[in-house]
Amino acid sequence: MNTIKKLLLPGMVLFFCCSVGIAQTIYSNSFNGGAVNISGTAPTMANNYAGGASSATWNDVLGINDTGNLPANGIDNTTLGDSWLLPFNPQSGYIYTLTASLTFTNSPGSWVGLGFAQNDSVNVPVGYGRFADSENGGPNGYDWIILTESSGNVQDFGGPNHNNQLLSQNGFFPANTPATHTVKVVLNTAAAQWTMAAYVDGVQAGANFTNSANPPIGAVGITQTTLTAPNAVQWNDLTLQAVGAGPATNTVNATVSFAPTNMGLPLNPAFDGLSYEKVEIADGFFTSNDVPLVKLFSLIGPAVLRVGGGTVDQTCWGGLSNTVPITASEVDTFAGFIKALPANWSVMYGINLLSNTPANCAAEATYVANALGPRLLGFEIGNEPEYGFSEYSTYLARWRPLAAAITNAVPGWAVTNGGNGWTLIGADAGQGQLSAYTDPFASDESGVVSMLTQHFYVAAGGSTNDTMQLLLQPDAFLLTLVTNIVSAAAGHCPLGSRIDECGSYSAGGVVDVSDAFGAALWSLDFMFTMALNGGQGVNFHGGGISPYSPLIDNGTNVTAVGPEFYALKMLSLVPSGNVIPAIVAPVSNTNFTAYGVRQADGAISALLNNKDSTNTVAVSVNLGQNVTGAQLIELIGPSLYSTGDFTLGGAAINPDGAWSGGVQAELTATNGQLTVTVPPASAFLLNPILAPPEIAVNLNNGQLNLNWPTNYTGWLLESNSTGLTSTNWVPVPGSGATNQMQIIIQPGQSNVFYRLSAP
Repeated sequence: MNTIKKLLLPGMVLFFCCSVGIAQTIYSNSFNGGAVNISGTAPTMANNYAGGASSATWNDVLGINDTGNLPANGIDNTTLGDSWLLPFNPQSGYIYTLTASLTFTNSPGSWVGLGFAQNDSVNVPVGYGRFADSENGGPNGYDWIILTESSGNVQDFGGPNHNNQLLSQNGFFPANTPATHTVKVVLNTAAAQWTMAAYVDGVQAGANFTNSANPPIGAVGITQTTLTAPNAVQWNDLTLQAVGAGPATNTVNATVSFAPTNMGLPLNPAFDGLSYEKVEIADGFFTSNDVPLVKLFSLIGPAVLRVGGGTVDQTCWGGLSNTVPITASEVDTFAGFIKALPANWSVMYGINLLSNTPANCAAEATYVANALGPRLLGFEIGNEPEYGFSEYSTYLARWRPLAAAITNAVPGWAVTNGGNGWTLIGADAGQGQLSAYTDPFASDESGVVSMLTQHFYVAAGGSTNDTMQLLLQPDAFLLTLVTNIVSAAAGHCPLGSRIDECGSYSAGGVVDVSDAFGAALWSLDFMFTMALNGGQGVNFHGGGISPYSPLIDNGTNVTAVGPEFYALKMLSLVPSGNVIPAIVAPVSNTNFTAYGVRQADGAISALLNNKDSTNTVAVSVNLGQNVTGAQLIELIGPSLYSTGDFTLGGAAINPDGAWSGGVQAELTATNGQLTVTVPPASAFLLNPILAPPEIAVNLNNGQLNLNWPTNYTGWLLESNSTGLTSTNWVPVPGSGATNQMQIIIQPGQSNVFYRLSAP
């Protein structure tokens, strides 16, 4: 018989009728260090468990706007309303206990508190740093408690910010009495509707609170309002623990298949792409001696870098019209960075539209073309013209003289008509401008513009509706946009269409959504939707500390690798071939998608994307005839809402460009059929392993006839006259285009060996 232990503090309610395990520590911090700011430092203990992150660091919400700080000794020295947070995304099935000990040595002048918050906010303006603040990106507290020493007042909130007040009571603890107090906030996620309770010195403050809708929690920590004597507060320690079985998961069976008659559309080898603001060239961000950045970019090639964005019209060659100047030396530095990358990288280079002249435009284009050489994919002029021109006709009248100046000074695609040299690119409009700008531009500039570009974001950032749920749901508008631009480019733009600026939510993204793991899974769906419908690539926009940035940087160095970059890297691991749709059945009430890439030999790579937070999907999939197995590469995060601890191929991508991941397992297939279990919040890539082809041999009248299965057409027949272990194998001319060869036997040659080699 199991012994049931009931461990209750005075006034604490019993949440479960039986033991659910031993509490495990997620975070703990002992404030026994020196007088150094804790912001950016790791807590005493951090574990990748139940919604925590082993890589967590303390975040001062005011950040650069804070005139003081919370030191490692716990003696507060800032008067401003502020919070200090650790990233945290609670999971269902746990009881979380947040405990802190603090000592009032005097009256600090107002309240301090602790609890959970929606946002792990960064560098918010002064006046918006408290748990009580939701505006301007404030923390927006959920389930939190505050103490005011001068009155012994305790206030307990169910959230958000200061709504759902459960208690406000003076004299709850001795007032104006220096003392040490223990404060707890208990969050119970075991039931369908989460509950919380709070305690001071073991006495419950108010009643239990049940959330009608489970709160979107992204952080845990301590908070304060404006204080007159902040050093009267001594934080001693803080601990977050969890006990429970974790999320209840179900296993859903699914079959993924691919129609044998659907040949699909070619996946552009340079489908991956990044987009940065043009001002980054003036700021000197791209340099050839930035080895980590070069290594990071090199991880996802072949790829395209686009420099443009809103600052393309705020910068100009030579600083024309009081814009930020772009100089020859800055272009040389940028070109040095590009040439330090593998040769499979190219550049889409933006040029000012709003305040430029044809002569100045031509001068910049000439210099850039010479500096970048064959790395230059093309020029685009301006950015989102709908913001600078109220009428399409006015925009086109402005665009055409600049485009003509470029093509006259630096002949490119439009002049050679041979597909050699750089191209003109446009119209680069926002996603709501398909009929107003994109469609007529493709037609009006047919034969001049070689690639049609478009922007896309799921929604405009800044709304409370910009959630992970919205990001991961099916997007009918995306399909409409992609089919529209592909159709508009057909017959007019030889290089097709590309979404050259994109991301989850615009305006820099949404904290704890755009930078959370679910955004990586969204990115995979987004890219495959584009590719399946004939799009030629995407360029995820970023730079700086924006949550949606694939690579986060401090202006000089990359400091973190975002979820979108993980998706780009995963796509780069897919072998070349044609993208084909998957037939998925049946997966009801589970957010699961799948895609295929059919290779030249007929074998199929499959991408299995499970965006569900609770359901595991057991997938039965056929990767094609002659497939004997599959190499498995997994993209995994702790949860959809985790902002760290992602791994691809078993390893994280580090800011210094190091990645040690790769194939994690080789699965066995029978006649191409295998089953794999995809856990919640993960994506699996299955790359096929083919059975070795057999060469049939026939000798007839001094001629050697060799043939092999037709689905291996494209493989190379190789020969040598030394031996099977020789390294001097050479291709037999013409063998890559057939599945049979006739070879005349040469007298005097005693041994000749043949083999088939995958292209």
